[in-house]
Amino acid sequence: MDADIAEATKRVGQALEGAGVDYAIGGAMALGIHCALRATRAVDVNVFCERSELTTAFAALASAGVKVNEENARQDAATEGWFTGWLDAVRIDVFVPSIDFSWEAARRRVQRPFAGALLWFLSAESLCIFKLLFFRTKDLADLEQLVRTTPLDRLWVKETIASMMGADDPRVGAWERITA
Repeated sequence: MDADIAEATKRVGQALEGAGVDYAIGGAMALGIHCALRATRAVDVNVFCERSELTTAFAALASAGVKVNEENARQDAATEGWFTGWLDAVRIDVFVPSIDFSWEAARRRVQRPFAGALLWFLSAESLCIFKLLFFRTKDLADLEQLVRTTPLDRLWVKETIASMMGADDPRVGAWERITA
């Protein structure tokens, strides 16, 4: 694991925790907690707060050394559901609740030791849902790794993505193929 990425993950998690912002590390770092880490140059973090409460998250990120243009970030959060900051050369992608499932992901998050700290991560099942929603080639490869190596509530993942996207959505079919 890249030491800069690990340090950035730890600093961001501890800063959000210290500010009382509910969060969960996602992406490749969460994948690494649940099975095997893959290369990444970014830290993905979900913050579980209303957009009107982002000021606290911005202050926490700043205290960790993350540089964020707040005006642009507020606009991106409202239109895209996420914004980007930088901690030195490490990109920090911050996802805000833009779909109802985000709140379920908050309820299902798990706390794990990481780099000498105790941080919150997306549960393996929530990570599966987000990867199915993004539905990129690398996400499908990550899902294959998770299914091979991690105990999962596979039926819950299937039922959840089907309820969100429809039973005939290609994501449901992809999940069925991966878990077959």
